[in-house]
Amino acid sequence: MLKKDNKKAHISDTLAGDEIQALQSAKADQHRDRITRFGILKHRAKLQEQYLWTQVDFKSEGENDLSNKALKAATKLKGCGQFLLFHNYYTIDQVKLAKAHYCSQHLLCPMCAGVRAAKSMSRYVQRIEELMRQNRHLKPVLITLTVKNGPDLQERFKHLRASFRTLLDRYNDYKKKGRGFNQFCKIDGAFYSTEYTYNPKTKEWHPHIHIFALLNEWIDQEELSETWHDITLDSYIVDIRRVKKTKEHGYSKAVAEVCKYALKFSDLSLENTWEAYLSLKGNRLTGCFGSMYGVKLPEKLTDDLPLDDLPYLELLYRFVFDKKSYYNLEITKDVKPNKRNEEG
Repeated sequence: MLKKDNKKAHISDTLAGDEIQALQSAKADQHRDRITRFGILKHRAKLQEQYLWTQVDFKSEGENDLSNKALKAATKLKGCGQFLLFHNYYTIDQVKLAKAHYCSQHLLCPMCAGVRAAKSMSRYVQRIEELMRQNRHLKPVLITLTVKNGPDLQERFKHLRASFRTLLDRYNDYKKKGRGFNQFCKIDGAFYSTEYTYNPKTKEWHPHIHIFALLNEWIDQEELSETWHDITLDSYIVDIRRVKKTKEHGYSKAVAEVCKYALKFSDLSLENTWEAYLSLKGNRLTGCFGSMYGVKLPEKLTDDLPLDDLPYLELLYRFVFDKKSYYNLEITKDVKPNKRNEEG
């Protein structure tokens, strides 16, 4: 456990699991844990940056395209999350992330991926709860669709994307024209994301799609499996699991399963992460349809600040890279907007 008087928020030994939940929290008593999680993500981003510098050919004078991409990506990673500015609104017991610079390389930077995942998770949880209030007969499930593993990530991605696009076209055709029913059409609304893992033993990529769906009726898994194989020609694998709402987390854990990163950074080598980034950059890896369509994900990756002109402590953290990296509290400043406005 960290001591309260310790200004350094060290990286914990656990590299996975609670990042999304920790990033999402904003209460003052969770601030220390949040800073620690940011440190975990930034530490991995720093390792990725260091690897990319080894891929830069400074002698090529800008004529090596791959080297240029590595240089650009490394430069962006270097500045991403180097400083974090928080406002501690002590009168309402909340700590908010007010300012931070992000590189927006979500397939390469764990920092950006984690923050975006937390933001997406929050919006989708709100939408699910709203739809469930409107129709209590809806049945929440997690669906996973896969295609055959392969060594060429880009080829496997295109195959997965085309297969899922065909399934969605059939879904939309049935919803609009009432023809071509299949088990997937029992979905009232859903959102999805693609994920890619790598098996170092077989040297193959495992592409799959995670879907959080609200069903009008329970799906026959065997029938959906046959439909999916008819489309992919190489995979029968369809997993469907019921989602139960818990008192403590609601639907958050299931939503986090879909909103998590497209790449499991802690399981991938730095080299594989770079390969995946080059293969998948610029492609859309998430989406929603049916009654979930139209959920707008926030572009701003900092927290929403209180509307009231409240006093706060300004906390500026700087990232320190080490074997056990941490964010160090550099500056603390007491800000009283109300008093300042009265004097003005």
